[in-house]
Amino acid sequence: MPFNSLQFIFLFLPVVLVLWRLFRRRQHALAFMIGASYLFYALAAGWYALLMVVSTSVDFAVGLLLDAEQRPGRRKLILCLSLVFNLGLLSFFKYYGFVVDSVNTLAGYPLLQAVAGVALPAGISFYTFQSMGYSIDVYRRDLKPSKSFIEFASFVSLFPQLIAGPIVRPKLLLPQLAAQGPVDNARVTSGAMLFAAGLCKKVLVADRLAWYADPILNAPGAYGSVDLWLAMVAFALQIYFDFSGYTDMARGLARLLGLEFSINFDSPYHARNPSDFWKRWHVSLSSWLRDYLYIPLGGNRKGRGRTGLNLFITMFLGGLWHGAGVNFIVWGSFHGLLLLVYHRIEKPWSTLPRGVQHAVMLFVLLVSWIPFRMHTMHDLGAFAVHATLAPHLPTAPPQLWGYVLLGAGLSALPRNSNDIRWGALGWPTTLALALLVVVAVLHLNLSSKFIYFAF
Repeated sequence: MPFNSLQFIFLFLPVVLVLWRLFRRRQHALAFMIGASYLFYALAAGWYALLMVVSTSVDFAVGLLLDAEQRPGRRKLILCLSLVFNLGLLSFFKYYGFVVDSVNTLAGYPLLQAVAGVALPAGISFYTFQSMGYSIDVYRRDLKPSKSFIEFASFVSLFPQLIAGPIVRPKLLLPQLAAQGPVDNARVTSGAMLFAAGLCKKVLVADRLAWYADPILNAPGAYGSVDLWLAMVAFALQIYFDFSGYTDMARGLARLLGLEFSINFDSPYHARNPSDFWKRWHVSLSSWLRDYLYIPLGGNRKGRGRTGLNLFITMFLGGLWHGAGVNFIVWGSFHGLLLLVYHRIEKPWSTLPRGVQHAVMLFVLLVSWIPFRMHTMHDLGAFAVHATLAPHLPTAPPQLWGYVLLGAGLSALPRNSNDIRWGALGWPTTLALALLVVVAVLHLNLSSKFIYFAF
């Protein structure tokens, strides 16, 4: 039941919001929210919801044990319980099939037999990182553990961020859940507006770009260079409006519940260098990787060479987080090398005109999306050949050109959804947004799944 569905918008969400506001006692309200969130998740993941129950229980117990234990060696062993369990769970479901296929390909015969029925549970990459981050924070004594299982379970399972984030830090969300009081009407209005804006981003921009670009990108060997590059520009815009649209909807839903989530996008295509891009794109993941991987590896504290290696390892593993595929390994490695090179040329780069920095960065980002979108090495090779050696006249429909111009114009605006005071919009803007929502709802039957549901 994705956010961009009639069932969610007109059935699940209204019922949850009404019942949520009826509860006067915080524990009762949180218990209801856990039940609603698990129902939401079970409709997407089926019996895999039980895995989230186990993960939640393990990390809740780990937090209490870490708080009670004073001996450093024992505390490390307790933390390892959380890390091994969460990473083991994530690795098995995310990379099991990839490992089996790779081993069989290298062996030349079916050396390993895949277990039937093993699929990737929806949202597992997000809730395992969120839950594991809690254990690490408690281990570092940056956070006091939650004494209430209900509060912790609602932190892990809260449905707005459950499937595709943002990865909300426990220090931000747990205190809000513990102090949950009456919902402020101004925040509710702001949340409804932000949810509406995210819905329009997804349905009216991202999905329309995909509608015309996917046929080209799904068969790169059948098109010439102009069509392929146009479709790749469309994908670069699609993935931004798709994922930032989801984030706006998630943050809007949180406000409807009286909560606040962290910002996950900040005009990433305004970036003028790779470091700036990762401060703007999927901020909750990039900051998680920085705080829980890059800095523990040594960050920039152990010399220039080690800094470069730490950056590369972080981005390589960030690529693997997205999925078990050679394309994601290439994508993560590309960004790791990009950051490594940038840190070598940072001073001369900063002397270039801003327009040059921005233009080069946009082109580099466009190239980086090629392995992300091409799911097989065959398609990646076909794209590389036809995008460079097949300068045919364009055959893409004119609608694709129009939506690319629309998406590019919107992404270039100086203000984004984080900057708008959604609760203080004038009536002309509110009316325009309402009309766009009506159009979006009428096109929900043509809407697709969010891209990051696959991760």
